[in-house]
Amino acid sequence: MAINQTLMQGLREVDMQGVINTYDLKPFYFPTLFPLKESMTFDWKMLEALAGLKIAADVVSRGATIPRKQREAISNLRGEIPKIAASRIMEENDLNEYDVALALSSNNPNVRAIVEFWANDMEFCWNAVASRLEWIALKQISTGKVSLTNTNNDAVVTEFAVDYQIPDAQKSGVTKAWTDAAAKPFEDLRLKIKAAKAKSINPKFAFMNLDTFGTMAENESVIKACASFASVALNISQTPSLEQVNAALRGLPNLNGLQIVVIDQDITTEVKGERVTGNPFENEVVTLTESKVLGQTFWKTPIDMKLTSSAALKVMNGPVMVKKFSTEEPITEVTQGIANAFPAWSGSTRSLLVDVAHTTFTK
Repeated sequence: MAINQTLMQGLREVDMQGVINTYDLKPFYFPTLFPLKESMTFDWKMLEALAGLKIAADVVSRGATIPRKQREAISNLRGEIPKIAASRIMEENDLNEYDVALALSSNNPNVRAIVEFWANDMEFCWNAVASRLEWIALKQISTGKVSLTNTNNDAVVTEFAVDYQIPDAQKSGVTKAWTDAAAKPFEDLRLKIKAAKAKSINPKFAFMNLDTFGTMAENESVIKACASFASVALNISQTPSLEQVNAALRGLPNLNGLQIVVIDQDITTEVKGERVTGNPFENEVVTLTESKVLGQTFWKTPIDMKLTSSAALKVMNGPVMVKKFSTEEPITEVTQGIANAFPAWSGSTRSLLVDVAHTTFTK
């Protein structure tokens, strides 16, 4: 397929850059959980040491051999940074509409209708790439793995899978499902923290999606633990807010000052024309972590940006490149969003996954 210059009259890279610079990643969780880090190669790797462990010295007799402590092994997480891409095409009918709008504008490049013809596709493709990165990030931190297959990824590629191999001892269930009226979510969390601390893991944050938090907040034992003096005195039962739940957790002993982070996100995937919308963070899962920063999003500039002889217009914002060009047979205007990026979870082996619907972890 031969690439020709864009069919958008008067469009220049400086115009595209001005528009793409208005896009930001604030609607997404992954840049905060996995800050961006540029990579020089197509491989991402992280040296994950079991840092922060406070190993007590031994009391020894004078003249005795001093015991040698174990040197913590440094494990390597390695993998290939995948290419993530989305494309939108304006076909002949769309281009004819563009020509009509152009004629009505008297060739005024500032007319909003003209700009929208090319800006809308740019925004769609940029957001599509960012949304896939979000999907990967949230799916893996709630299951300990992520897999792209032909059922959740509309592309003819080799299936991509990452399994962080979180130890089975750090994946568990609860005594009673949180949907059970007899369940005690705070007590479940206390027991998980106690078990984690016995392994020198110090959870400070509990990630869960909005539905799971709703189930937790509606539990009677949680309502009572969060109730104010007035509501207790008046025998009022009220579902607490996130702020009230976190305030209660801070004041409860043996919960290590645990704070809940609610993931409220909807991502739409489209495979073979069928769209599915939902929260990539798995329902009925709580992920206990030591930090709000879970790793880094490794990215590399697409090779397209170095093709100076190409007729396509190309600009970048963050790790995402937007590219525009046309084809002659068939006549189309093509917009693409492309990124070589992956949010890698470096703290995975020091995290806990809790299935709050079963007695064992089933995800």
